[in-house]
Amino acid sequence: MLVRTEAIVLRTLPYGETSLIASLFTRAKGRLSVIAKGARLPGSRFGGTLQPSSCLQVVFYYRPTRELQMLRESSFAQYLPTLSRDLEKLTLSLRMVELAQVLLPPEEPQPAFFDAFWQVLARLDATPVRAWNLLPWFQLRLAAALGFAPKIEQAQVEQIGPEGGELVLSSGQVRPHSTDPVPVRLASRAALRAFALLAQTDPDTALRLHLNATQRHELLQLTEAYLQHHIPEGFPARSGRVAERLFESLRSGS
Repeated sequence: MLVRTEAIVLRTLPYGETSLIASLFTRAKGRLSVIAKGARLPGSRFGGTLQPSSCLQVVFYYRPTRELQMLRESSFAQYLPTLSRDLEKLTLSLRMVELAQVLLPPEEPQPAFFDAFWQVLARLDATPVRAWNLLPWFQLRLAAALGFAPKIEQAQVEQIGPEGGELVLSSGQVRPHSTDPVPVRLASRAALRAFALLAQTDPDTALRLHLNATQRHELLQLTEAYLQHHIPEGFPARSGRVAERLFESLRSGS
């Protein structure tokens, strides 16, 4: 069966002398792997499209019993010129695609999350400020797609005082300090309120959220901890560590 669909490139690996294997998150079929024969040859019909974070229109031959689908065509459907030139944006986008590659189940279409992913990459490419806000926003959309969206109760959020509060790791509830014997992550009021806001808002509102460097770092630690609590085995940390080092360098330079 010939499938034409939009796709986000998650990862590529060389295959043989001239080809590539690409992991794609597609609107029609979810996450799957394709082989692009001859993609590494000069003048290949795939051009430079098969790069992580690229948003493409693809055509491939699909057979349910086959692990590798055959890629026939790929072209840019959403051009993102700054992602590859801006170190901060590149690092953020690579963390997003790494999380999607490892955590999304294979061949399970998730059109709502696909739309959110496609949208956040466009916002990341275009925004001149506060690009870091989009990573925790994406992580919370991913949590929802995987079945553990944070359970935010606005009354609890509003009760958090200047001393801060806690994130309940099992439910994503944000609340004041409690004596309940459940795993929690302690955090400042600002970081917890930001977590609650990003769990319920759109990326444009996320970009308007003002946090200082310390609060932003704390927020990222909350979203990472929340994801890792629910997926402790095989949780991807490599690009997260790269992002952490970049964050520290930006913080020290600010």
